[in-house]
Formats: sequence, C-alpha cells, structure tokens
Amino acid sequence: MPHRTTVSEDVLVGPRYLAGTTGTDPIAPLLDAAPGWSRALVGPDPYYASSCQRLRAARRDGEWTFTYAYDPLGIPDWSAHFDRTTPDEVLAAFTERLIDGLDTYFADYLSGGPLHTGQTPASVFAEHGWEPARGTQPWRTLAPDEHAAFHIRTGYVDDPDELRRRGAATWKITAGPDPASRPTWAAHFTGHTPQPLMNAAALAVADPEPVARPAHRVPEGHRDLVGLRPTTHSARAAAALARGRISAATQPTPASPPPPSAAPTPSRTARTR
Repeated sequence: MPHRTTVSEDVLVGPRYLAGTTGTDPIAPLLDAAPGWSRALVGPDPYYASSCQRLRAARRDGEWTFTYAYDPLGIPDWSAHFDRTTPDEVLAAFTERLIDGLDTYFADYLSGGPLHTGQTPASVFAEHGWEPARGTQPWRTLAPDEHAAFHIRTGYVDDPDELRRRGAATWKITAGPDPASRPTWAAHFTGHTPQPLMNAAALAVADPEPVARPAHRVPEGHRDLVGLRPTTHSARAAAALARGRISAATQPTPASPPPPSAAPTPSRTARTR
C-alpha cells in the first residue's frame, strides 16, 4: 500500500527524476560561493559570469541557461538549459562539475586525467538499466520504468540552429509520465557541451538513491509513479537531500566496459573546431 503523507511531511522519493524540486534554487548559492564569479541582477533574476568571462549563467522565469564562448565577445560555442522543474540534484551536479573543472576546461575528467572514468552519458544510463527504444527518431534510451529518457539527435546538426532553438539541441534528458511527448521537465545540451558536464547530470539523474522532499513538492502527476518513504525527522531528510546533491557530482565511479547497445554518434559534419 502506498505511504499516505501529510502536506508538511518530509518524505524520501525515488526515482529521483520524478521527485520534483525542493522549491529553493540550488544553483545561485553555488555560484555565489564560487571563487572569481561575479553576480548582477537583470530585473529580478541573477546573472553570473566566470572570472575568465567565457561562461555565463542566467536564471529567467525560474529556468537556468549556461553559455560558453571561447571568445567572450563572440557567439557561444555551447549552451545548456534546464527547465524550472528540473530536480535540484541534477542542477547541483552539473553546476558543481562546472565550477570544479572550468579553469582547466575539464582536463582532469578527460582521457589521461586523474578523474577520467571512461563513461559517456549513454554508458551511464546503460549501467543503470536504461535500454534503447528501437526505431525512434531522434534516438533515445528509456529508464526501466519508461518515465525518463535520454535523447540524441543524429545526422547533420547546425551549430547556429542549436543555439537559437532549444528543441534543436543534440542531447536532451527528459522525465515525466510521458517523457517523449509531454515531459514534466527537460534539460537540453548543444553539441559542443563538454562531456564531463553531461556525465555529471546523467549520474545525478540515474542515481538510485532516493531524495528528500516535502510531500507537497512531489508533482501530483508523479505520485502514483514514485515510491515514498517517511523520514523520521527533518534532520535525516536534510542529510538525505545533501547526499543526493553531491553523490553524482563529486564521486566519480570506476570506468566500466561499453554498454551492450552503444548510442549512435551524431554527425559533426558542420563542426570543424
């Protein structure tokens, strides 16, 4: 029988990609504490720039967008966008990896680096039981419960089109009762987004550890799809939430063999960098 909750009760929710948000912003405190990052307000929303001025992060209407331009005055090389209902743990994992690796452009996480695991987002999901949905366009792989998906656009990808239109992004993670057609939340990554950043997000999505939420924060349409367990007191709930936020971003997992069904590689015909 499902656990009956009260509105104010803290619960542990799994899978985490259906847990909803905590109702607080997990990104701004991380960027406020990041050495060398500057903060300004654009209307009511925060706007951040890294010390090198190449990475910008901005919140608008509750949604976060990150852009990177090797030439700070030029067109961005890549962007990542997170819907306002993206779970906190996914946002935090991406942002922590970004802050940690930007100065060396994630060299420690690449081949030969001390934090390199050999993983890709597709292999992360495969290791957690996600399986390809055959015959789909764009190609996608589904979580075991089929309520989350990782999408890859294949074929020719136009760089400017990706940057202009969120739906044209090469990679996308979605979740909800129907993650392909009507996702509850989505994260979009254009083709040049560094793989270590996407790996961090993928690890946070796939992590099987439940996360803490006030019961009323679990989306109503998800309540029949998740497992809910009561927490004994708020301190335990806070500790579970903290563990969930850092587990994917700060604990690289050992390299694993390639998954049985390898994801197709998007053609980068138009990419010469």
